[in-house]
Amino acid sequence: MKLRDHLPKIKGEGVYIDDFTPKNTAYLFVVRSPIARGIIKSVSRPDNVLLSLTWEDVRAYLPVRADPETMKMGKIVKMPLLADGRVNFVGQPVLAFVVEDRYEGEDIAEQVSIDYEELPPILDIESALNSTEQIHSGVERNISVDKTLEGGQLSAKRSADVIVSRKIYQNRIVSNPMEPKGVLVYWDGDNLNVYGSFQSAFRIRGDLREVLNLPPEKIRVYSTLVGGGFGNKVPLHAEYALAAIASMKLKRPIKWIETRMEHLKNPTIGRGVLSEVNMYARRTGEILGVEGYVAVDLGAYDYTINPTTPEFIARLVTGPYKMKFASIRAMGVFTNLPPTGPYRGAGRPEAALIHESLVEDLASELGMDPVEIRKRNLVGDMEEFITPLGIRLDPAGYRSVLNVAEIYYRMSKEKYKDKGVSIVVFTDVDRLSPGEGARIRIEDGRVKVFVGSGPHGQAHEDTFAKLVSETLGVSEDLIDVFTNSTDTVKEGIGSFGSRSGTIAGSAVIEASKQLLQKINIPIERALKEFNGIEVEVFYKAEDIFTPGAHVAVVDIDKETGFVKVLKYYSVEDVGRELITAEVEGQVIGGILQGVSQVIWEQAPYDENGNPLFSSIADCGVPTAKEASYLVELNTLTFPSSLPSRSRGVGEAGTTGAVPAVFIALEKVTGKKFSKTPILPWEILG
Repeated sequence: MKLRDHLPKIKGEGVYIDDFTPKNTAYLFVVRSPIARGIIKSVSRPDNVLLSLTWEDVRAYLPVRADPETMKMGKIVKMPLLADGRVNFVGQPVLAFVVEDRYEGEDIAEQVSIDYEELPPILDIESALNSTEQIHSGVERNISVDKTLEGGQLSAKRSADVIVSRKIYQNRIVSNPMEPKGVLVYWDGDNLNVYGSFQSAFRIRGDLREVLNLPPEKIRVYSTLVGGGFGNKVPLHAEYALAAIASMKLKRPIKWIETRMEHLKNPTIGRGVLSEVNMYARRTGEILGVEGYVAVDLGAYDYTINPTTPEFIARLVTGPYKMKFASIRAMGVFTNLPPTGPYRGAGRPEAALIHESLVEDLASELGMDPVEIRKRNLVGDMEEFITPLGIRLDPAGYRSVLNVAEIYYRMSKEKYKDKGVSIVVFTDVDRLSPGEGARIRIEDGRVKVFVGSGPHGQAHEDTFAKLVSETLGVSEDLIDVFTNSTDTVKEGIGSFGSRSGTIAGSAVIEASKQLLQKINIPIERALKEFNGIEVEVFYKAEDIFTPGAHVAVVDIDKETGFVKVLKYYSVEDVGRELITAEVEGQVIGGILQGVSQVIWEQAPYDENGNPLFSSIADCGVPTAKEASYLVELNTLTFPSSLPSRSRGVGEAGTTGAVPAVFIALEKVTGKKFSKTPILPWEILG
C-alpha cells in the first residue's frame, strides 16, 4: 500500500505553519512573567512596535470546556489572555507586541520593563490543600473542583477480609511534539482566516468565537501539517487569540511561532496527579471495590478541559474489573505552575496505574498468582458491564487479551528468572461522543472526501480512502481526502481521545452508503454522469473501549540504578485492524511515552516555581538509544458496534505501559514506589 499521508513528509514536501508566510505578514511576540506569583505594579510598553497589548486592551479570558454541573458547582477561574494585574506561573503572558521583522522581536522583548511585587508561590497539591493562602480570592484550600463519586453496594466494604492501599504521585510531563505550536491569522475585513498546527479546527473556531464574540461563520480555520500533538494542540491558546486581535487591529496577517523555551513553560502540561486509594477484597481474591481520592494539579487556572480531569480519572479507577462499589473523591487543585491539560492518555494511564498497582498489591497480600486474581475479577469477553460509577464497558475481548498476554508472561518468567516481569490488564476509553462529520462528493470523475477530524500521525488520508473504496467499490486512486478545515464540513470535532479511525471512519462509511442510495446507479456510471452530487453526515456514537494486556521485562544496573527495558509484549483488541502498519506505529509510540513517564520523563520546578528544564533533553525525553527494546504486538479483533468495526489504539500503548513498567520495576527491585518517574538514585536508595 502506498501511504499517501507519509510520502510528502519523507520527501520534505510537507507544509507546516512556519513554511507559510503571506506578503505583509507581521510577527507577534509575548513577554512572560519571570515569577510564579505576584502583583503587577507597572508595565512599560515597548517603543518602535506596530502594536502592543496588555490586559487593558484585551480584557478577555480563555474558554473552559466542562459539563454544566462542574461549571456551576466548581470555583472556576479562567486564565486571562494577558495577566489581569496578577501573575500566577512562570511564563504567563503579560504583554504582547507586533513587529515588522521577526528577528527584532526578542531584542525588543528584553527592553520591556515590568515591575512585580513577588508573592510566595504554592507549588504542589498537598501544600495547596493545606495552605491558608489562596491563589485566587475566595477559593478555599485552593480547590477548584470537588466531587465525591459513589455507586454500587457501598455496604460491601464491610465484608472485606483484606484492604490494600496505595498513594502515588504522577509527576508533571511536558508534551513535547517535534513541532511546537504556531498560528497565522488574517482578518480580511470580513472573515478571520486562521491557519495553524491544530488537532481540531472546529475547537479552535468555537473557542475563538467565545473569546472574540464573532459569529462562527466569520471564522475560518485551516490546519497545516501537525508535527505532533499529544493533546497540547487541541484548544485555543492565548497566543492564538492575541494574534487574531492584532490582525483585526492592524488589518494584516499576523504570525506567532512558539519557541521551544516558550513551549516548555506554556500550557498545557500533562499528568500532575496525586491519588490515595484503598482496594477492598475477600480472601478468595474477589475484589469488592475501591475508596479514596484523586487530586489533580490544575496549575494556575482552569484551562481547556482540566476541570473535568479529576472526575474522568476517578470514574476509570475501577478498570475492567467487576467491582461491587466505588467511592472516589475527585479534586482539582490550583497551584502556581502552568495549567495542566490532556497529555497522551489524558487520565487513562493515571487510572490504570492506580488500579493495577492495587491489584498487584492484593495478589501479593493474598499470595495469589497475579494472572489468576485478574482473571477472577475481569469482565468477560463480549460482556457488557456497567461499573459502579456508571461507565458502560461495551462488549469486547477483555478476557482474551489477558489469556494471550498470559502466554508471554509465563514464557518471560521462565526465561528472565532474575529480572522484573509484570503483567497488567486495562481498558482504554475511546472518546467517540458526540460523533464526527464527513462529506462525500462526486466531482470531475473523482470522489472527494471531507472529514472534520485532522491527522497528526494517524494516516487519515489512507484510512479514509480505504474505507470509502471498500464501501463505494472504487479504486483508492480515484479518492481525494481533505481533513481538519471548518470550510469543508458543517460540523466536526477533531482528533484526540483515540477516536479518529473509529468515529471519523464510521462517518465516512455512513456518508458513502448514503451516497450510493442517492445516486441509485452503479458507481462507475455515477462517476461519469454526475458532477457535484454529494452527501454530508454527522455520525453520532457513544464512547467505546479498547481492552489491552501488556507484559514488561525490565532490568537494572545495580551500580548505576539505570533501568533497561529488555522486552515488551502488547496485546490489544483493536476491533478491526484498519491499517496494520499504522496500528503498530500508534501502539509502539504510545508504549514509549508510557515507559518514558515511569523511568525518564518529568517537569521539575525549584522552590520559586522556576522550571528546572530548558530543553527536550532536560525533560527526560528519550532518544533512539533508550528506545532500543523490542515490542511484540499481538492484535485481537472483537469488532465494535460501529460501521468501522474498529477500536481506537492511539492511547492504548501509553495506558498499558505506565503500570506495566512501574510494576516490573517494583518486582526487580523488591521495593514499593510512590511516584513517577522512578529515578536511578531512588532505585539504589
